[in-house]
Amino acid sequence: MRRLIFRLFTGAVFLLAAWLFHSRLLAADKIHIGYSAISAAAAQLWAAQEKGFFRKYGLETELVYLAGGSRVVLAMEAGSVQIGMFNVGAAVEARLAGGSTLVTGSVYDVYYFQIFAKPAIHHPKDLKGKVIAASRAGAASEYGIRDALAHFGLKENDYKIIYVGGTDARVQALQQGLVDASIISPPNGLIAQKLGFRELVNLMQMKLPFGYFGIGARETWLRQNRDVMRNFLRGYLEGLALCRRDREYALRLIGKFSHIDDREILLESYRTSIPYIPERPYVRREIIEAALKLSKREGARNADPEKFYDNSLVKELDGTGFIASLFGKN
Repeated sequence: MRRLIFRLFTGAVFLLAAWLFHSRLLAADKIHIGYSAISAAAAQLWAAQEKGFFRKYGLETELVYLAGGSRVVLAMEAGSVQIGMFNVGAAVEARLAGGSTLVTGSVYDVYYFQIFAKPAIHHPKDLKGKVIAASRAGAASEYGIRDALAHFGLKENDYKIIYVGGTDARVQALQQGLVDASIISPPNGLIAQKLGFRELVNLMQMKLPFGYFGIGARETWLRQNRDVMRNFLRGYLEGLALCRRDREYALRLIGKFSHIDDREILLESYRTSIPYIPERPYVRREIIEAALKLSKREGARNADPEKFYDNSLVKELDGTGFIASLFGKN
């Protein structure tokens, strides 16, 4: 059975790779970095690319946006993307299915979402029987709906989830009346509020443990490219340090990628993201445990969380004083 699941999984991987890149040949010396959400929590990645921090450490990189962590992980498993920034649950699911994705860093350890609904809906329990928009199956948005509404006593068969794409598409689905509620990442939550929709749940305030964004790669690739991942982490952390010390630059960057020019919305986006991104991006065991708990795959309950992540590269950078040189000692 496990072998069959793995065959199906790998088949989907290669179909995705063909769809994603068509017939375009990828340069052998370029590192493709996939990321799963257009949100301020990715600002440090954009900064590292725009300011040449990856190049500073010898990497030629290209950023590839794929809505939903499962797409990023599938592209990594296919070899089309070498390094990913994705929800940790997607990596856990892939590994349970026979893949080799390993989480090597943490970006944001709680859900970076709010659930907005039509004005007539007043309480999360009122979502019983309603339709809620997420990005795609296996994405952080789906996990967020399931986890948050379970907290309010709703079971998965009490509501219907439909998959419409990225955060902007989920706002549009709500605005067009296609759904009763949408799970939305900042800064789009403030946009939904200005459009007259009601915030039902703020998952950031709930602080449910979840790897909204993690960093990783295939274990097989990582064994042969530890220096590449180490240098990626160096560039990434320099990007974070820049966003911390130069808020105005970070705001311009968030506006550029999210196509938002409303300063109030951009400030809210920055406030809810950059200050909470860890300077020492160690992967916490409880984040892996939370992903295993949410998984419906056979074997998830008995899986060893230690097999899904590796903190050795972050530990190396921490031990050499590199992180302290950027952020100071904690």
